[in-house]
Amino acid sequence: MLLFLYNRASAQCRLITGSTSNFAIVIPDASYSNAATLFQNVVNKATGFKMNIKQGNVSCTNCVAIGTQTDFKEDPVINKASLNSDGIIMDIKKSRISLVSKSADRLEYPVVEFLKKYLNANVFDTTGVKVNRVANLTVANTTTVYNPPFLSRDLYYKNGFDESFMDWNEINHIWATKDSKWGNFVHTAYQFIDVPKYFKSNPEYFALVNQKRSTTQLCYSNDDVYQIVLKNLRDKIRNAPDKKIWSFSQLDNNNVCQCDKCQATEKRLGTRGGPLFEFVNRLAKDNPDVSISTLAYGFSAPPPSPDKFKLASNVVIVFCVTQGNKGRDIATDASFGDMRKWLTGWLGQTRKIIIWDYIVNFSHLLMPYPNFQSIAQSLQYYKSLGIKEIFLQGNIQKGGEFADLRCYVASQLLWNPDADVNKLIKQYADYAYGPASADVQQLLGNLINNGRQTDINHYYAPDRLSTSLFSPDKMDNYYGNLDNSLKKVPKNSRYYDNLMQIRLDFDYTNVEIQRTNKKQRDPQKLNKAILELQKYSNTNTSVNENNKTLKDYINDSKKADKN
Repeated sequence: MLLFLYNRASAQCRLITGSTSNFAIVIPDASYSNAATLFQNVVNKATGFKMNIKQGNVSCTNCVAIGTQTDFKEDPVINKASLNSDGIIMDIKKSRISLVSKSADRLEYPVVEFLKKYLNANVFDTTGVKVNRVANLTVANTTTVYNPPFLSRDLYYKNGFDESFMDWNEINHIWATKDSKWGNFVHTAYQFIDVPKYFKSNPEYFALVNQKRSTTQLCYSNDDVYQIVLKNLRDKIRNAPDKKIWSFSQLDNNNVCQCDKCQATEKRLGTRGGPLFEFVNRLAKDNPDVSISTLAYGFSAPPPSPDKFKLASNVVIVFCVTQGNKGRDIATDASFGDMRKWLTGWLGQTRKIIIWDYIVNFSHLLMPYPNFQSIAQSLQYYKSLGIKEIFLQGNIQKGGEFADLRCYVASQLLWNPDADVNKLIKQYADYAYGPASADVQQLLGNLINNGRQTDINHYYAPDRLSTSLFSPDKMDNYYGNLDNSLKKVPKNSRYYDNLMQIRLDFDYTNVEIQRTNKKQRDPQKLNKAILELQKYSNTNTSVNENNKTLKDYINDSKKADKN
């Protein structure tokens, strides 16, 4: 929620005049120094003036006061504002700017938001803070209160683990942090049982699939399995007392046990995940001092019947959005019908839900995937449901289509789902493509509009889109746009390199269509496309989630050409 408590537009705070200032940065004690130094460094970079940092009372004059809400107990405006754990206040008066967080470990948030808003400072990637030089900085007197709707904003992108990027884009990972309260991640069932040992001695502990025991899953109805898992879970809890959330979740497949007990539970609870959910509920009730997490994913996505099953209060559900057209709005499009129904059902059982959403094409990381508006619409939908924790799975590998752009846009939307996507794209495009920014924005606009007219998903191949998003006429249009863009920037510039990365994405898509569509394959076109792709053969990038390199892909494409 963004709230302007007061707007004193007629009054102003003159923070910097002629590259100098009589303001100082004031913090209550040395533990606040990181936030103060951040403000000092960026203002110095923008204006050439280095403000002093002092320790003292935040009820100061001619100061930028940085602190938590409790530090400002003497200020009635700040003190009465309602903040969630990540909430911020920017209170600007003529002689004092107050940058306030709810908690001490979020002090950078109000500082960063002030610097973004009033100095246009930003961190777009892993190359640090970008800010333009100014001689003067005058801001209108106003009080802004903002409570981000999501308290966990996890972005699984390579840039998303850069410390500066995380600070400036308010990323706080759920699992991948040194102080995480989680003891493990997902797909964890086999962390609690010795599979080789017990499959040999007790195959009945494992899933019965087509009348044969298989290690695809455990038999979640077997009480001996439960006792083994319970003992090993308790050992882990005892050995890591700082970890308060433990995942027990299925393996990454849908080959569940078909024994009589499991099938009876499925029928009774109305979901193939029934045996797993009863198993998890027992773990939660037998370990009341920790939370037990499990996945609503694949066979376990549909929730159990609420009149037959009540989820334990210390169970956390990780709901995975595996279905739907990623070019459209999850809130309204028919392709997301099951996702909406199942998520609503889970919300009837618990509010402890983490959304796990997929924002790249994992099989084809270089194929353009125009889902920018859909990311915003999805986050707006989750916000409307009151969900507080989001994990967006992007591309952790190096490279990928529009990787830095999507990482930046997604991070901004996690902080504010109602932000203008086109404005965010423009901010990044101006930075990354310079004189060709407008052309790239037009290219992205065409991709997004064309994407809405077809069906895109996080595992579709380019060939599936060869008559729609990547039809010959549309590909000609994309390439024409890129040719014009490249003419506007100097070679050997970062703008040129960034544009060539976009061209790589289309060249890869072109080769993949020619390589896999045997009915439409034209050997001459395939050979030409491969020659174009060879320009990037030394690029250290992956073409899929299995880390297949571009060089290996080119070699495989050459073999396909010969066949």
